[in-house]
Amino acid sequence: MKQLAELKNINKKYGKKKVLYDVSLHIKEKQVIAILGENGSGKSTFLRIAAGIERPDSGKILYAFKNMRTGYVPERFPKYLRFTPDEYLHYIGKINGIPEAILEQRISLLLRRFQLDKWSNRRINELSKGNIQKVGIIQAILQQPELLILDEPLSGLDISAQQELLSIISELKEQKTTVLLTYHEASIFEGIVDQTYYIRDGRLAEEMLTEKQGMKLIETKGFIDSDVEEWKEVLYSEKREDRLLLYVSSKNSNQILMRVLKSGGSIESVNSTDVNN
Repeated sequence: MKQLAELKNINKKYGKKKVLYDVSLHIKEKQVIAILGENGSGKSTFLRIAAGIERPDSGKILYAFKNMRTGYVPERFPKYLRFTPDEYLHYIGKINGIPEAILEQRISLLLRRFQLDKWSNRRINELSKGNIQKVGIIQAILQQPELLILDEPLSGLDISAQQELLSIISELKEQKTTVLLTYHEASIFEGIVDQTYYIRDGRLAEEMLTEKQGMKLIETKGFIDSDVEEWKEVLYSEKREDRLLLYVSSKNSNQILMRVLKSGGSIESVNSTDVNN
C-alpha cells in the first residue's frame, strides 16, 4: 500500500497552550483513518494541519506528490455564503479545473444523492444547518480527492444523509482515496474505519488500535464537564443538552459510575457500545 502523506514531528501551540506535541503519522492510500479525542484535545488543529490549511510551529508535512487533490470539510461550514448551492459548487469546480461537462454532471448527481436538488437555487445562508453541511461535504468531494479530511462530518445530517455519506466514503476508498476524519458518533462509522488513533495531552497514541474494545456509554446528569477533565479513564465525553455522555472501557465503568455518584451526579443509563477506541 503506497504512502500518500506523512506528518513528521508536528508541534503546535496557541499562545502558551501547547495543542500538539511531537505528533507523527503515516497516511497510506485507500484507508479510512479516525482521529479521536476529547473536546479541545487538538483534533481539529491536527486535521487543518494535515489539510495544509494551518501551519505547524515545527515539524514537516510530506506529500507523495505535488498538487495533491485534497478535500476538507470543517466542523462548522460557513453559513453566511450568499451563493446558491449550484452557484457555489460551480465556482469551486472551476477553481479546481474540472471541465464544465463533467462538473455539471457531477454537481447534479451529488445534489440528488444528498436530496439537495430542490434547494439548489436557494441561498446557502437561508438553508438549515444540515443542508449547509451537505453543501460543505459536496464541495469537498466534487474533485474526487486523493485525501479527504472530515471534521465532525455528521453534524446536523439526517439519517438518510448520514447513510449517503457512508456510501460515498466507501466508494471513494475503492477509488484509492484516503479519508481522515474525526467524530463522536462512533458506532455509525463501524465497519469502514481501518485505523483509529487517539489524541491525549497533545500526543497522538503511538499504538494503532484496530480491534474493537469492550466499551460502555454512560449517560449522566447533574454535574458539569469540568468534573471529568482529570478522569483519565474517560476516553472522551460529549455534552447533549443537560446531559453528559461518557465513553469508557468496560473494565473502568464501575469506577466511573462511583465517581459520578460521589460528585453529585446521577446515572441516566449505561449501555454497551461498539467504539473503536
